[in-house]
Amino acid sequence: MDDPGLAAVLDTYDEEIPSEVQRQYLFANALYTNALLAHRVGIVSRKEMFGYLRGIFQNQICRDYWLATEHHRATLDATSDEAEIGRMVDSLLRDLDESEDGGWWIVGQPPDD
Repeated sequence: MDDPGLAAVLDTYDEEIPSEVQRQYLFANALYTNALLAHRVGIVSRKEMFGYLRGIFQNQICRDYWLATEHHRATLDATSDEAEIGRMVDSLLRDLDESEDGGWWIVGQPPDD
C-alpha cells in the first residue's frame, strides 16, 4: 500500500517490517487467501491447492511472509479447514527445505482429497 496511514492497519507483525516488505507480504497474503478461498468454494481440490502452494512457496518472500504470520495461525481452531491447510503448508515447507535434488515440483506428499 502506498498510503502509510492505511498500511499501519495491516502491521500486525512481531517485529518492525519495512513498508516495501509489508506490501510484498500483503501480496503474498492475497495469493494464499485466493487459493484458500478457491478451495473453500470448490473451484480447486486440496490436491490442486497443494500443487499451487508448492509453487508460490518457492519464492523466499512468500516463505518469509508465512514465517512472519505464524502467530496469526496459532489463534485458529485446530480442527478448522484453514488450520489443517496451514499445517499442510508447514509440512510442505519442511519438505522443501530438506529436499536435496532441486525437484521442487515433486516435493511433499499431496493430500488424497
